[in-house]
Amino acid sequence: MIAVVGAGRMGSVHLRALGETRVARLAAVVEPVAEPRERVAELYGVPAFATLDELVASGLADGVVITAPTDMHLALVDGCVGAGLPVFCEKPCGLSADQAGRAAATTAGAGLPLQVGYYRRFLPELVALRQRIAAGRLGALSLVVLNQWDEHPPSAEFERRSGGIVVDMGVHEIDQLRWLTGQEVEQVAALTPAPGDQSSAVISLRLSGGTLAAITLGRRFPHPDSCWMEVVGTAGYERLPFVWAEQGERVLLAAIAAELDSFAAAVRGAPMPGPGGADAVAALEVAERIDRCLR
Repeated sequence: MIAVVGAGRMGSVHLRALGETRVARLAAVVEPVAEPRERVAELYGVPAFATLDELVASGLADGVVITAPTDMHLALVDGCVGAGLPVFCEKPCGLSADQAGRAAATTAGAGLPLQVGYYRRFLPELVALRQRIAAGRLGALSLVVLNQWDEHPPSAEFERRSGGIVVDMGVHEIDQLRWLTGQEVEQVAALTPAPGDQSSAVISLRLSGGTLAAITLGRRFPHPDSCWMEVVGTAGYERLPFVWAEQGERVLLAAIAAELDSFAAAVRGAPMPGPGGADAVAALEVAERIDRCLR
């Protein structure tokens, strides 16, 4: 039985995805703001609490899914670990590599699972691509291009609490690069339209195996939130619009349902195949290097 902490944008997505899971089941919701708390309690027919302490006292949850704002991730992980509860934390698991490292150390020290919400590792289309790359079907990788563009810019409050476009959005592409290629990021360069402008970014990277990569991020796009990629190898080329326009929402929900099932299995003692604390740290370390370029 899983509790979701945070009923905002990503919390709502996870609550919907829990309706499609095979293993994970929704036990309760934690949301400090009264209106969304009451709404989700009525909509999903589960108890809703104002604080994590109230949830812990209820004894309803075997594990916790953290979908609260990024600047609350570390404190909530600490609270869950103090209560002996396994943790699924939406990416990026803190505002910095240091925070992610502390979250990873805290959960590991308590012997509890920590899964991080890099949902793309659960997309069948990308899993199959990773297998083709590993099997050498595309030859040596020359270039990987990853694009993520949102339909509307976030609120000023969200932007203030999320760490900026690279920490909020770009960590997905960074994790995807590491996972797909099996290579680490060695060198980065980055540009935004102007200093301090977080509306879009273009990032160039060189990976440890000699592959070049590019990441583009944007917060105003004519389609709903969309992600697409290209891979150029010495023996092949592929272009995948893996989360695209109106169809992207169904793809996203299915992938999140799969990662929540993975977490629920880990809560029951199974090995956790999903990304963990070390992956959160690695993505944020690269994000911090990119942010230094932008400054």
